[in-house]
Amino acid sequence: MISKISLAVVLVSAMIPSQKAMGQSASTAASQIVTLQLEPVIQISSVTSGNVKLGFNNINNYISGVTSGAQQFTVHSNKEYVVSVKTSASSFSYSGNAYPTPFMPVDDILFLAVTNNGTGGSVGHSFANFTSLSSTPKELLLNCKNGGNKSFSINYKANPGPQFPAGDYSVGVIYTATQP
Repeated sequence: MISKISLAVVLVSAMIPSQKAMGQSASTAASQIVTLQLEPVIQISSVTSGNVKLGFNNINNYISGVTSGAQQFTVHSNKEYVVSVKTSASSFSYSGNAYPTPFMPVDDILFLAVTNNGTGGSVGHSFANFTSLSSTPKELLLNCKNGGNKSFSINYKANPGPQFPAGDYSVGVIYTATQP
């Protein structure tokens, strides 16, 4: 019996150090905090390529005016935004043979209307119908929703009347998208 107890004590004492050695493990950990620093981002671009040319080649064009085809724009923004529009000058620049150089104001000659609004916002400053442009900015679209590929389309209409001599009359139209 003593030999059985001795054998049991020897077996238990032999197992204890090996279990203790197997139970120990080495580990270490490292951690990091990842911060995403999102800045306000907005971009507006013209989808319709090229400049817009409105041709006046008969008296009816001069009296009734000429309307452009649809001009499409897209906006990408991570915040709500507004779009404003203005011309680069208060009058058209002239290229032609008339002397003295004729003066054609933009106001009450060049008009714009929003024909499609996929921005989630509302059409501003009565641009649902043809509204006169000027070098003073006017709000074209209000409370537009953030997101990518928010599009809108416009048409231009020019109605100079018959009092101006032949030639090319040009002015830039500037669209500005702003996150308030």
